[in-house]
Amino acid sequence: MATKTLISCDEFEALALAETVSPFAELIDGEIVEMAPGGWEHSHVSMTIGAILHAFVREQKLGRVAGNEMGLHIRSELPRSRSADVAFISYKRMPKGTRHKGFLPVPPELIIEVLGKKTSWESIEDKVADYHKTGVDEVWVADPETRTVKMFPRQGDPVIVHDGNTLDGGIILPGFACPIARFFDED
Repeated sequence: MATKTLISCDEFEALALAETVSPFAELIDGEIVEMAPGGWEHSHVSMTIGAILHAFVREQKLGRVAGNEMGLHIRSELPRSRSADVAFISYKRMPKGTRHKGFLPVPPELIIEVLGKKTSWESIEDKVADYHKTGVDEVWVADPETRTVKMFPRQGDPVIVHDGNTLDGGIILPGFACPIARFFDED
């Protein structure tokens, strides 16, 4: 049996920033786990949600929105780093004018993941739990197949918002309201 080479979160970040590891990889318990790039639907829905949030956040001057598999360290013991499809971080957590070149040094308030065709709910719920452990307040999982968004608050039970209904930003994005259809429609 071959021994596995385990690395730390900092080592993984250095490899990612040097582009010597795929941008479609995460660190799970010290091991680099390659992920397949998203298909058209996954990428389109991620970008659409990111654009909608970015426009709102910028207009309201609330913070920043990032995407494109943004890196975030979850924990250092049994090292784990995840990559988010879309994330919102307020100016309260990362003040305006702050620049950072590596993985996000503080947890964002909100992360959005788009469920891929081959992604199991078990693996996505594991990722949601990781995000919550690091201090992310809420995770939205958009499912293009069912045209739903499952909202996972850090404290409380998940809520599913179905197509035909409007998603509310709550205390994280006060004043944000968007019909779910906008996340999935071609416009």
